[in-house]
Amino acid sequence: MSDLIKELDKILIKKTKIKDLDFVIELENAPENRDNVFQWSKEKHIEAINDEDILHVIIEDKKNKKIGYAIVAGLQSDNKSIEIRRVVIDKKNEGYGSEFLKLMKIYTFEDLKYHKLWLDFFATNKKVEFLYKRQGFKKDGVLRDRYYNNNRYTSIVVMSILDKEYFA
Repeated sequence: MSDLIKELDKILIKKTKIKDLDFVIELENAPENRDNVFQWSKEKHIEAINDEDILHVIIEDKKNKKIGYAIVAGLQSDNKSIEIRRVVIDKKNEGYGSEFLKLMKIYTFEDLKYHKLWLDFFATNKKVEFLYKRQGFKKDGVLRDRYYNNNRYTSIVVMSILDKEYFA
């Protein structure tokens, strides 16, 4: 049985296995990612993998090379709302992030028939805000000084896209 969940032109996503966690932890600890993503222990990632409400996935290119990972929550949401909790791509500026967002919109709105796809990110990460806007996400608001991370308070921006906006 394949662990393939979904694929598009440039990427495919597969369920994360325990053996993938060294890659995941290395990626979130990479210098270019440390300021934009929380660093979790292996145990915390294992909890997420085993949680039925969470989809923890490896993102691969079409040559089956690992290029990132993502954590998505709300699979059992009574509110029909999916949250992209984390998406980290190793190869930046090659369209993989856009492709992942397209795939998540298809999964959320066409496969699950859910109402909302949402995410948040550190307000200092302006580059991803532009990406999310290009993908149709609207800014819901800013939670000021929401997290204490890397010895400083960090605000987060919340953005979402609704099913009616996706299908418009």
